[in-house]
Amino acid sequence: MPGATRSLTVEAKSASLGAITEFVRKGARESGLPDSRVGELDLLIEELYLNVCRHAYPNGAPGVVSISYSIQAPGELSLELADQGIEFNPLAADAPDITLDLEHRPVGGLGILIVKTLAKSITYRREYGWNRLTLSISPGS
Repeated sequence: MPGATRSLTVEAKSASLGAITEFVRKGARESGLPDSRVGELDLLIEELYLNVCRHAYPNGAPGVVSISYSIQAPGELSLELADQGIEFNPLAADAPDITLDLEHRPVGGLGILIVKTLAKSITYRREYGWNRLTLSISPGS
């Protein structure tokens, strides 16, 4: 049903990636996204979720990640990934210089570039102690 929001909250541990991925795939199937986009969505979610697990809660501090989805229209899925970790706006990070050869390219930055490429839209906000990254995916985005 368009507009209904479904949510899942898990511990911010890499072991929860399977549950997060399956949850998002369910939303993708409900929205009618084509299989090719579902594969891209898997990559996008893996990148975002694992970055939260690695960086939002330093020194092994416990934390949670909440992911929600809603179907905005047939074939259009809206996602929000939220955590209470260290404040970080991935959209404000410097874009990687992909013109450099691999030996001279610094580590990092490619993940958010992939996310920006695959998502129709993406926004970040810090709200009541939560990092909230919202994105939408559609068949042609």
